[in-house]
Amino acid sequence: MPPFVVFSLPRSRTAWLSKFLTYGDWYCGHEEGRHARTIEDISSWLSLQNTGTVETAASPWWRTLRRLKPETNVVVIRRPVEQVLDSLTRLGIAFDRAAMAKGLEHHDAKLRQIAARWPGALSLTYADLEQEDACKAVFEKCLPYPHDNAWWEYVSAVNIQCSMPHLIRYAGAFRQQMDHLGSILRHQTLSEIVFKRPISNDGVTLQIEPFADFLRDSLPLIGDHLVAVGEPPENVWSKNIPLMQTVSDMGNMQIVTAKSNGRVFGYLMTIISPSFERVGIQTAVQTTFYASPDMPGLGMKMQRYSLERFREEGRIDDVLFRAGVRGSGPNIASVYKRLGAVPYGDLYHLSLRNT
Repeated sequence: MPPFVVFSLPRSRTAWLSKFLTYGDWYCGHEEGRHARTIEDISSWLSLQNTGTVETAASPWWRTLRRLKPETNVVVIRRPVEQVLDSLTRLGIAFDRAAMAKGLEHHDAKLRQIAARWPGALSLTYADLEQEDACKAVFEKCLPYPHDNAWWEYVSAVNIQCSMPHLIRYAGAFRQQMDHLGSILRHQTLSEIVFKRPISNDGVTLQIEPFADFLRDSLPLIGDHLVAVGEPPENVWSKNIPLMQTVSDMGNMQIVTAKSNGRVFGYLMTIISPSFERVGIQTAVQTTFYASPDMPGLGMKMQRYSLERFREEGRIDDVLFRAGVRGSGPNIASVYKRLGAVPYGDLYHLSLRNT
């Protein structure tokens, strides 16, 4: 049986549900998402057997769950935002009510979205959980067991609360790591919404472009590339863009892009310079290289196009390919071999600031 996820706002009996749904061989966590630091962490958690979770902050990332584990059983629990705010106030927690309301309304909109778009999702309200029939529906939706009336009576008599101060302290301590993953998930979600359909390679054109044009048009795909290597998409602005622009203006950079209807599906950046090995030799060294996984084979097309342009120009003697291009996948060496390249050492990185 697949895992289950209960999406809800805070203060909606979520801690109680995690206890109620921990039954038999099954374990139900509470706010498990806060422990994830990478998409691989989420995938690993979803691979666990007999596991579920109740989440109050994960609703914006429901498309990630659908992509990674579409068979997941999903329950949505909704509670009026004003009631949630009042409940938080009674805890004595200081917060900006207007800002909190805005955030909760955003999450509530996502809960409505999940209920409408997740096939077979069970949608209930906080008030429904006062009734055994509603709890029975949740129990049998998430677990492979018939409803246990005695278990419900036992758990329903217990007031189970999580420690909100602890959750707040945890979120504060791990804010940077959580924001890092959130940025990656946000980028993937937007990419999925904006670019839903892959396009055939036949509709793609290859060209050489100046750096400024490449940067202007390729930001969405650069974000995909950064996410693929474990960086948030906004890290593009931490790269040495002024230097890249200068090198391009000097004519010492070749940038191949693959486009269809204005959308960039791949790019290959190569730096051109005199060789340190021999006098009078011009060397081209590939650096950034990425092709959308929506278009198998596009990377090889870009490589061949780049080499053909160098041959036509006649000014390049050697081309060096970096076997360690991040995010290139395990088969990048076979691509270079098919181009006729031979092994020429490896690339390693040592940071002198950390040793």
